[in-house]
Amino acid sequence: MCRPGMVALLDHVDKHAHKSFVVIIDDLSRFARDVQFHFKLRQAFQKRAIKLECLNFNFEDSPEGELVESMMAAQHQYHRKNNRRQVIQKMKARLEKGYWPHYPPPGYEQAKDPVHGKILKPIEPKVSIIREAFEGFASDRFLSVADVVRFLHDAGYANGKPVYQEGTRRLLRRVVYAGYVEREEWGVSRRKGQHEAIISLEVYQKVQEKLNGKYKVHKRVSDSLNFSLRGFILCPFCQHPMTGSWSRGRTKMYRFYRCNTQSCVRHNKSVSGDRLDEEFEKLLRTVYPKPGAVRLAKAIVLEQWNKKLQTLDGQQGRLEKQLTDTRKQIDVLSGRVVRAMDENLVRVYEEQIIKCRNESNALQEKLRTLGVSSVSFETALEIVLGFLENPVVIWEKQEINAKKLVLKLVFAEKLVFHPQFGFETTQKAPLIGLFEQISANNSQDVEMTGVEPVSKILPKDRLQA
Repeated sequence: MCRPGMVALLDHVDKHAHKSFVVIIDDLSRFARDVQFHFKLRQAFQKRAIKLECLNFNFEDSPEGELVESMMAAQHQYHRKNNRRQVIQKMKARLEKGYWPHYPPPGYEQAKDPVHGKILKPIEPKVSIIREAFEGFASDRFLSVADVVRFLHDAGYANGKPVYQEGTRRLLRRVVYAGYVEREEWGVSRRKGQHEAIISLEVYQKVQEKLNGKYKVHKRVSDSLNFSLRGFILCPFCQHPMTGSWSRGRTKMYRFYRCNTQSCVRHNKSVSGDRLDEEFEKLLRTVYPKPGAVRLAKAIVLEQWNKKLQTLDGQQGRLEKQLTDTRKQIDVLSGRVVRAMDENLVRVYEEQIIKCRNESNALQEKLRTLGVSSVSFETALEIVLGFLENPVVIWEKQEINAKKLVLKLVFAEKLVFHPQFGFETTQKAPLIGLFEQISANNSQDVEMTGVEPVSKILPKDRLQA
């Protein structure tokens, strides 16, 4: 009844009600492949006095004619449903083998493969945009789905078209991006897919926890570029975080940071936002490690990382034991399903099996990502050290998440600002402190080829930090 061609046909007849029409169909099955809607359409035609002609069927206005027509309509309905069942069976078989049988999700395309037949292949640049959306949402770079929507729109995900929250939520729910396939309504539980994943299962699970409300990120309305230091600056008298607010002047609005603690002697006393930002930027410019210290810090951290890799064997053993126990539990539950006679009990066992299989997949993913190579860690370290070499450049970028990252990486704790004396003594983050201690010990002159043991450069307690 809602097919565009049929709707257009009936609209055309209604607009030309003074004319007589004959509608010709080449086969009765093309009229309607559902008994109920077959006769609804017939009534719609009769109401408009439309004569219906078919090349291989004669419509008769008699009890016998209606009986034959009903049987033919029922037969066509059966063929339609049977065809659908056969298609689903073939798609389900492909799905059970780890292949995606549906229309490819955004970021993928169905490509021909000599071994797999048709298999999903990632396509750029959309796949990189989707990967960044998942990882950004999991790492709290994007605090809400609305932030992900804005990122997708700005990155050109929809080629200039609108990006909606509901569509973004559906995108973030797709386990296919983690390299798995599933379809519960067909009875196909989650399993490893044959296609290439673009994110890890761990990232996918973090995203699901945020979408399900198990992990919430609290975001204030005032978390904006106007009050970048809000919540990070402490009152010198009560040691509580200062809040940000606007004050109306004669000609414009002014920014202020103020203490909001009722019992504090400086309750509702404010400090100019422009002054505090200026003082903070001066403080930030003093955190500037020497290039030699950065190079040596890299060597020190890599040495400690290589030692840490040696301790991962024990963690790997524990994960392997958990994986073995989970697989044994699946075998036990499968045996109980075979012996169970109660349908409700069978359903409970099947739900537990699906849960154990998902846990098994997560454990396998952890085992695969456990052994991070020194090369990938060194690449990540280069990014962090490059960030810390000149944090002022990052701070000056007009992006609130970048500013918050500066605060986390440069300072070990929140800052106290006195309205008369400015910032009090600050405790730097461990890496910044490492730079300063290297510089103080004149260790930056050590050649990178043949670096001395770390224990000779820094004391043990500093290495642990």
